[in-house]
Amino acid sequence: MLMKIHRATRLYEAWLAKQIQLVPSDLARKHKRIKRDAFLYIRSIFYRWVQVWPDVCRDVVTAPLLLAIGDAHVENFGTWRDSEDRLV
Repeated sequence: MLMKIHRATRLYEAWLAKQIQLVPSDLARKHKRIKRDAFLYIRSIFYRWVQVWPDVCRDVVTAPLLLAIGDAHVENFGTWRDSEDRLV
C-alpha cells in the first residue's frame, strides 16, 4: 500500500535535509504556495511520481531500463544557500 502524500513529503524533505542545508522559512513558503496553486503543487512533487510509478504503471515496470530525468529544476527540489550565502 502506498504511503500518504504528507508522510511521503516529510520523508523526502528529511532525506533532502541530509543532502543539503534547507532554509526552513523558504520551505514553509513553498508549502504555502503549493497549497494555493494546483500547477505549482504538481510541479513540486515529482519525487512522489517516482515513488508511485511501480504501483501505477505495473505493466511497464519490467520494461528495459534507461537513464531519464523528469521535470527537474530548483522549485521541485527546494531551496538552499550556496557557498556565498546566496539563495539558490
